[in-house]
Amino acid sequence: MKNQKTMIVASILMGGTALAPAAFAQDATAEGDAVRSVYERYRPDYDAPGVRSGSFLFYPSATVAGKYSSNIYAEESGVTDDFIVNVKPSFNLVSDWNTSYFSLSAKADIGRYVDNGSEDYEDYGLSMNGRKDISYGTDLHASVSYDQLHEDRGSADSPGAAAEQTKYSVFKAGAGFKRDVSVMSLAVDGEFAKRDYDDSAVFGGGTPINNDDRDRDRWTGKARVGYEMANGYEAFVRVVGDRVEYDNSKEDGGPNRNSDGYEAVAGAAFDLTGKSKGEFYVGYMKRSYDSDTIGSIDGLNYGADLLWNVTGLTSFRATVKRSIEETTVGGLNGNGVPTLASGVVTSLYSGRVEHELRRNLLLNGVLSYTTQDYRRTVREDDIIGAKLGMKYLLNPNFNVNAGYNYDYRSTNQQGQDYQRHSFMVGVTGQW
Repeated sequence: MKNQKTMIVASILMGGTALAPAAFAQDATAEGDAVRSVYERYRPDYDAPGVRSGSFLFYPSATVAGKYSSNIYAEESGVTDDFIVNVKPSFNLVSDWNTSYFSLSAKADIGRYVDNGSEDYEDYGLSMNGRKDISYGTDLHASVSYDQLHEDRGSADSPGAAAEQTKYSVFKAGAGFKRDVSVMSLAVDGEFAKRDYDDSAVFGGGTPINNDDRDRDRWTGKARVGYEMANGYEAFVRVVGDRVEYDNSKEDGGPNRNSDGYEAVAGAAFDLTGKSKGEFYVGYMKRSYDSDTIGSIDGLNYGADLLWNVTGLTSFRATVKRSIEETTVGGLNGNGVPTLASGVVTSLYSGRVEHELRRNLLLNGVLSYTTQDYRRTVREDDIIGAKLGMKYLLNPNFNVNAGYNYDYRSTNQQGQDYQRHSFMVGVTGQW
């Protein structure tokens, strides 16, 4: 059976036509002044030229890939493996203006499992982004997007009895103002996001799993004030506040999960021309729930994002992020009584290395470690991720991607550990 799967995937890869994402028209500073990682750099000999239409550039693309997963249900024992065929078409329409900016994008990710058709999915997304330059260093910007997605089986919130991957949609709309002139900078942004989860069929038939208690809206406001201390260095203060409202979190007997949250941090940012850029910050975060039974979550907030071009051929990116996330997961409290978690305090630490082995052969490796503390329960998860990838650029219209992913979760919840190996080979084409 496995040989049959392999032949099916190989035939599709060899016979399919693939087109892949292009480098967008850039409105940033010149390449020599900007800090870009190995994968982000311009390569005129291999970047898609795009199709010009007036003052716009059109980048159609698609990818055909074959993937093997050793544990498609993210189970601790009795695991099921399978081959998956992915088709990913997309297009990007980008302005080529001297000032201001506009882009329109669409994408899809269609997955077909060779032996487990119930896991098939069709994801897609649409987005628009725009920026109106008022004067030098001052602009108004806005964005809107809609995505139809599926929830990974490895997610703790994914219903274990679901006969298919949970499908959900995310709608976002945001707008903001930025002014970065002289030694002072100011950025103000607002966003609305709506999540809507579909009900899930169960193994063996029966009443579907009701996911309506996960549907929610979030309003977010953010303000950032920066002060340039020296050339390339800046101190800043950032304040974020949000309101989360569920359509009906009590529908299946759960608590009222509506809440207010905020975070206030102070930090420093730097941008050393062509060499490195990043920021780090520390502060305080808190989320207060409308339900007295849930209470609140608060604590230290910190984070960092660093991009360092170690040499002309190697770059390194480090990311640290701590946050309070939404969840509907249940568990036991400290007294052994079943309860529902209020939220998840998540801490992410990751590093990515990119290397240009040859002008048209790029390599990357990623290692990440995440801790998840489900408040009001004793549940604690440790998640490890490792990735190796290769990108071979054939010409401006075609390239080949290959990769290996390893996912591992260790938790104090019985039967919830899992590990998963994934291998992928894809052919990409672009115009």
